[in-house]
Amino acid sequence: MHRRSHPTQSDGTFLLDILKIALGVFIGSLAAVFTYEAILALRTELAVRKVQQEIQAETERMKRDDASRREAEAQARDAAERDADQLHSAKALAQRLEAERQARKAGAWSKFYQPSANCKADRGTTGCANEHMVARKRFEDQYIDR
Repeated sequence: MHRRSHPTQSDGTFLLDILKIALGVFIGSLAAVFTYEAILALRTELAVRKVQQEIQAETERMKRDDASRREAEAQARDAAERDADQLHSAKALAQRLEAERQARKAGAWSKFYQPSANCKADRGTTGCANEHMVARKRFEDQYIDR
């Protein structure tokens, strides 16, 4: 027949050993999950730090670029102002020199042309106009500005 098995002391220790193994597996699994979570948190923190460093570096680069651009614009403005001042000075000099040349020429003309007595009395005659034009042509052909 069949023997009935009675719980023995070895069966009790067997169940206790199984319980210990299950508890060990459970605790090991918890430790593995906590370790995995800690690793994920560390990786996330490192990624966040890296992104923050990249953002900070990009911000600093943008500030440097902006400062360089502003400096270049200021230099360009200064150069444009200098060029405008030089152009204005050159134009003023050219106008002054032209006015002096015109004054010298007018003085030379007044020394060169002395109207006749008839033309001094009445300048509106055709003869005086012809005399003036001939003298002016001769003056223009001979005049050299010095």
